[in-house]
Amino acid sequence: MLSHSMLREVLVKPMPFNLSAVTAAADAVNSRMLQHKAIMEAFGITSLSGLGTLTIRGNVVPQAGLTRPEPNVLGAETIFQSAFRGTSMVQGLLRFEPAGGRAQLIKAIPFPAQGTAIPTIPAIPSPIVRPVSHVSNPFGSLTETATSNIKPSTTAFTYEPLSDAASIAKRSLTTVPVHTAYWAAQEVHLADNTTVILKNPQKYLVILAEKITVGNNVTFTWERPPIQKPAKRKKLSPPADRSMSTTLSGITGTDGLPGVKGEPGWDGTDGPELEVWVLEMNGRPAFDLRGQDGTAGGDGQDGQAGGRGSKGRTGIKDGAGLWCASGAGAGGNGGRGGSAGGGGEGGEGGRGGKLSLYAPQAVINSYLQGFYVTVDGGEGGPGGIPGVPGPGGPGGAVGASVKAAFEECGPKNGRSAGQPGTQGTAGIAGPPGKDGDRQGEPVSMKVIDADEFRRKLLEPAIFSTAPTSAYIDDTVELDGKRFTKTDVALVGGVQAQTLVYSDTKMQFKVPSLAGGSHSVQVRQSDNTLSNRGTIYVLPKLVSAQQSRVRPGGKVRLVGSGFAGKAMVKVDDLDMPDVNVQSPTQLEFTLVRPADVQPNPSGEKIRVRVMLPDGTPSNEIELVLETFHMLVIGDSIQWGQGLLEQEKFHSLVASAVQVREGGIGFYKTVLAHSGAIIGAGVTNIQPSLPGEVPTSFPTVLQQVDLFTDLPDHVDLVLMDGGMNDIDIRNVLNPHGPDLTPMAKQFFLNDMITLLKKVGDKFKNAKIIVTGYYQIISEHSNLLAVEAMLIALGVGVAGPGGGIVMGAIGALELNQITNRCKQVYDESRKHLREAVNAVNAMPEGGNRIFFADPNYGTSRAALTSDPFVYGIHPNLSPEDVHVAPSRNVECTAANQNGIELEICRVASVGHPNPKGARAYADAIMPLL
Repeated sequence: MLSHSMLREVLVKPMPFNLSAVTAAADAVNSRMLQHKAIMEAFGITSLSGLGTLTIRGNVVPQAGLTRPEPNVLGAETIFQSAFRGTSMVQGLLRFEPAGGRAQLIKAIPFPAQGTAIPTIPAIPSPIVRPVSHVSNPFGSLTETATSNIKPSTTAFTYEPLSDAASIAKRSLTTVPVHTAYWAAQEVHLADNTTVILKNPQKYLVILAEKITVGNNVTFTWERPPIQKPAKRKKLSPPADRSMSTTLSGITGTDGLPGVKGEPGWDGTDGPELEVWVLEMNGRPAFDLRGQDGTAGGDGQDGQAGGRGSKGRTGIKDGAGLWCASGAGAGGNGGRGGSAGGGGEGGEGGRGGKLSLYAPQAVINSYLQGFYVTVDGGEGGPGGIPGVPGPGGPGGAVGASVKAAFEECGPKNGRSAGQPGTQGTAGIAGPPGKDGDRQGEPVSMKVIDADEFRRKLLEPAIFSTAPTSAYIDDTVELDGKRFTKTDVALVGGVQAQTLVYSDTKMQFKVPSLAGGSHSVQVRQSDNTLSNRGTIYVLPKLVSAQQSRVRPGGKVRLVGSGFAGKAMVKVDDLDMPDVNVQSPTQLEFTLVRPADVQPNPSGEKIRVRVMLPDGTPSNEIELVLETFHMLVIGDSIQWGQGLLEQEKFHSLVASAVQVREGGIGFYKTVLAHSGAIIGAGVTNIQPSLPGEVPTSFPTVLQQVDLFTDLPDHVDLVLMDGGMNDIDIRNVLNPHGPDLTPMAKQFFLNDMITLLKKVGDKFKNAKIIVTGYYQIISEHSNLLAVEAMLIALGVGVAGPGGGIVMGAIGALELNQITNRCKQVYDESRKHLREAVNAVNAMPEGGNRIFFADPNYGTSRAALTSDPFVYGIHPNLSPEDVHVAPSRNVECTAANQNGIELEICRVASVGHPNPKGARAYADAIMPLL
């Protein structure tokens, strides 16, 4: 049972009648009568007097076409739900209760000329069918219908455009051109406890009778289409765990992605429209014409959990296994949880229905004493609930301990497991949907003359539209009666370009309207209107404002038939922030689909528009902008001794993806260990794995090796010159004069290289990275000797090598000065080369210099180095990469001193901290 607060009524108060109102409204009433006359004549009816009595009882569902008196007008059984029935009176108020169950279809004669004259609707995909949700009583607030909006008309007749029929009903039609049921009889008798249920696609009922008798507990109602709150998006799986750290510090876990905003709720359907023409009426039915409530907005997606921090580095023994070279590392902190998605906005309430009574003055005066009707719009649905913030990722475990001969290599200096990440931020609830409006003049009573009503029951008629769905500017044909040469077609209230062929056929072009169902009427020169047909305007995509589009940016689509609350799908993924600006333009924010087909020159995506009822447009193909980074140069650009995620070009890649809204990022790495610029070099040798030092391909040759589309390269990271000098010359205290070599390679040859790069990659930003001082006054003397031995630098040993203790403070000072000289001169000349080529057409001010700026305290073999050194037993410090490099060195047929140098090739190169410093120098230039 409903509570007393849910009992609703509208009591129409009596009002005085003014004779002038009858005269003023006469033309408008006459126009409506002529419309219905045309329909009746199409069925061969010229008078109601001899038709007899049409008796209606029980739960009944009207059908499109004409129902007239017959011995048995009840047909097949059907099911109805989500309707409301007026039942008992409580303290003068009428109780409306939810109604559903079995009903019988009322037999109807099909509209003339439907069969062969009406083609079937073109194939349209089935609508999105939602499960039926629990129906609560919708009568939240019925306002008393005041005398100001129920009265004999005193102004020129206006008629509201036909409300859109429900999309589900639209798709089921194949031959019926009009969603209107007609009842015609001398007398219509509505028996006690009768409920008339308008069921889609019938949204319009016209009753024509000389007399109507209404029993007790009679209700006109309608079945609400099944709609339900949109489903919540699936929660994202946590990101992958970080790889084990290669330093004593852990790597923080990946931050969780934010949850996506909930889908907007479904709009309620507009209430039906009833039109009653009668000369005598006894009894008063109740009318449930309230618009359907919108559904609640979809709940926001839960934020993704943060990723697990890296496990700490395992403790490391020295080469002899006697002591600890390094304790175990700390675990990484967990990543931050993703923020919760906001709730979707609630669906809008449907517009209220319409009741029009045409009767003599005496009937209207009697009826104004009081009757029950609700024509309010439906309530807007509540906003969706925000999602749950993603939890922070768990901290990584502390590194494992290993047992050396004399001590345990476990965590020291307070190194422990990582801390959990912070929880994501909370989302906000979605805004409620807008309440549905009442129609203009939702309840009207207009005076008619009994004799005039009997003489003519109305004029021109539409029997069919072909096709029943079309695009804007398509030609549609109307079949009907009493068309004249000056008639025009009105589509959704908009006058269309019309061509009349005869009194039964005309054509019109679909005007620019929002997609969806629209009324079609014929208007004659005296403003006489026909009955209403229906045309469904299909959405069509023509193009986007730009053919290449960028993730995170706004995309404007051009086409026709767009409608409010349309959706945009890119590769079947719903796009956010859709803003329909007109029937021909809309805008949305582009989100890159996760499963897009990879293509570094531009990813192809499929775009289509979906109307709110699920009708799709055609698809167009667009190209999704990508970001393509090319890496050329030597071992520093390659990232010698580093895991892939530690290399500075990988760090830059991650930063660009974040900045560019998750853009598809593509990276081509042609840099490798040992590469020289190679100006003037003509011979060619095959490529080797990147960790194996070799001069070939030279950096100039690497430019030629890039065979993808150069105009689609966005960023070039490059360096060169250090291998042309040869690091062994730099570290040899008795080596050659470095000044002319530095100018030749870092200036002259770099200019040659930059001109070639700039000429080939005309749209790219080019960043030249500098070098650093490998050995400084802060480096450990004994460790420097080990480093020179490992690199095969000839100083004082037999055969040109060195032995431990062969260099002293003087030699160390000379090595330090030579390292500083190369750093200073390389920085100076590389800047000069960048400035010189920027002033040339090939450069165009697109080239930048990135100085890692380590400082002398970060050189190799210092207390906190940014550069890999070497262990006293001559084993390299890059413990994770060295094993695989040993295999590659052997497979590349390295032998002798070359093999030994290859095995320790990470010496003198940036470690993970150094790589981060390079990335930090590059990122501001992006």
